[in-house]
Amino acid sequence: MTAVLTTTLAAVDLDRTLVYSAAAAGDAAGLEVVEHLDGAPLSYATSGSWALLAELAGRALVVPVTTRTAAQYGRVRLPVVPRYALCGNGGVLLADGVRDRDWDDWAAATAAEAAPLPELLGLLQAVAGEPWVRTVRAAEDLFCYLVAHARDAIPAGWLADTAAAASAAGATLSVQGRKVYVVPAGLSKAAGLLRLRRLLTGDGSAPRLLCAGDSLLDAPMLLAADAAVRPAHGELHEQGWTGARVAVTAATGAAAGEEIVRWLLARA
Repeated sequence: MTAVLTTTLAAVDLDRTLVYSAAAAGDAAGLEVVEHLDGAPLSYATSGSWALLAELAGRALVVPVTTRTAAQYGRVRLPVVPRYALCGNGGVLLADGVRDRDWDDWAAATAAEAAPLPELLGLLQAVAGEPWVRTVRAAEDLFCYLVAHARDAIPAGWLADTAAAASAAGATLSVQGRKVYVVPAGLSKAAGLLRLRRLLTGDGSAPRLLCAGDSLLDAPMLLAADAAVRPAHGELHEQGWTGARVAVTAATGAAAGEEIVRWLLARA
């Protein structure tokens, strides 16, 4: 991997940070469809945020950092195709759209530090037949997740028990809307992002790191940044989470997504 000359690396989560479902978008004006699934609109962003994101890409190295699989990431129509993207919670690196196989080896070794994937998957499959569960899946052979029919249908007691079991197995549980993720603790967005920054800078000085995200899986990345921002909604907001260098938007929903890009642009 060749070194990249840039003074700023802007690492941005996608779902509920940059892109939003219709339900999560709120009353933001000027929404446009940025993702389709089976021909139907799936995710939205404000037209302003997309214009600003294109401008940001001209000033900084923008790296999407998402828990989505590579295939799910590929559905999002970004205004500028990023040179690098981290998918699978940092476990998959796409360089100019091509999967980096050396990175796959690193991710597999990192995930192996936790309990085997079938054991982690079993924590979620134990309730796969419950009426509130829509589906349970493994992703990129690295982690797993459950999709509920509704967020408020997920039993709080089950979440607490599963979080404890996941922690004992060397994994992290995160709730993002209707999705419950169980991810090996070492396989984090922060670990992937910091590894990518080291590889890109070689022996040169590391670029300033700006980050944005909304979930527990984003928290280590936000704390590792030189400056970071999170929306006033989502998992971190619900927990009252904050950090010394982490700003919080005034807006919520898709309007917060636009505010986040403006924040990043002002510091790039």
